[in-house]
Amino acid sequence: MDVSAESLLTLTAVLREGTFEAAAASLHVTPSAVSQRIKALEHSVGRILVRRVKPVTATADGEVLARLGEQWSLLVAEAQGELTGIAHDDDLDPRRLPRVDLQVACNADSLATWFLPVIAEFHAAHPVNVDLHRDDESVTTAMLRSGDVVGAVTSEPTVVRGCETVRLGSLRYFPVASRAFIDHWLPHGVRARDMRYAPMVMFDHNDHLQLKALNRLVAEPISPPVTYVPAAAEYRRAIQAGIGWGAVPEVEIADPRTGADLVPLARRPIDIPLYWQYWKLRSSLVTALTEIVVAHARAGLVPPRRGTAPVPGGTR
Repeated sequence: MDVSAESLLTLTAVLREGTFEAAAASLHVTPSAVSQRIKALEHSVGRILVRRVKPVTATADGEVLARLGEQWSLLVAEAQGELTGIAHDDDLDPRRLPRVDLQVACNADSLATWFLPVIAEFHAAHPVNVDLHRDDESVTTAMLRSGDVVGAVTSEPTVVRGCETVRLGSLRYFPVASRAFIDHWLPHGVRARDMRYAPMVMFDHNDHLQLKALNRLVAEPISPPVTYVPAAAEYRRAIQAGIGWGAVPEVEIADPRTGADLVPLARRPIDIPLYWQYWKLRSSLVTALTEIVVAHARAGLVPPRRGTAPVPGGTR
C-alpha cells in the first residue's frame, strides 16, 4: 500500500470541505487534481474511501485513512513548532511559537462543570488553538472514528478503533425542582399520580439521563409534559424558574451560586461513568492533554470506588 502525505491531506481536505471543488480551492490546485489524487489513493489501498455525494462523506475505510491524515498533520505541526523553538533558541518569545490546532469533543454537562479548566490549563501550558465540540456521546464517537477530534469525553465505553480509553470517574446527578414548583405540583411528595402531570425539563429529544431519573422516581410508566432546553446553564435556570423538574449535576446543586432554590426530589443519586477516549498516537500534546484531563477528573468526578453502581447510557 502506497500512501503519501499529499494523498492523505487531500482526503482530509475533501472530507472537511464537503466537495472536491472546495477542497481544490483550499489546497490551491484544480478539482481535477483532487479527483486524480483520491482515485490514485483508492487504487493504492484497493478500497472505496469516499461516497461521492454532497457533502462528500467517508466510508469506514476512508475514516481510517482520514484519521491517519489528521494525525499526520498534528505530528507535522508539533515538529514545526519544536524546530522553530530550536532554531531561535532562547531568543524567541514562547508566546510567539507556532500554534497547533487541536479538535476536542465533550458533553455539555462536563463542559459546564469540570472540563473548561482542563482546556484553560492546557492552553496556558502549550502553544495550541483548541476547537471544542459540544455534543452527545453518539456524535463524539463518530468524530473520533473519522479523525475529526483527537480526544473526547464520553459516557460510551466502547473502544473506538485506533483510540485508547481511560475511565475517568462518574458525574453525579440528582433530580431537583424549585421549592415553588414542589409546593404547586408535588405538595404530597413524589407520587406517580402527581408526577404524570408535573412538567419535566429535558435537554433534547435524546435525553436518556432524564428518562432514567423519571424511572428512578416512579415505578409505573408515565409521560409527563416536557419542555426542551438544549443548553446546560439554561437547563438548570429553567428548573430554578419553575418550568419543570430535571436532573442536575451535584456540583451545581452544592454551589451557592448555581444551586440556589434547587431542592432534591430523591436521596439516591444517578452516577454516569465518563471516559476519555483519545488517539493512540505518540504526540506530546495529546499525552499532555490526557494527563490534564485525568488529573481534573480525579478532582472533580466521583471515583468508581465511591460511586453507586454505574448507570450505562448517555450524558448531556
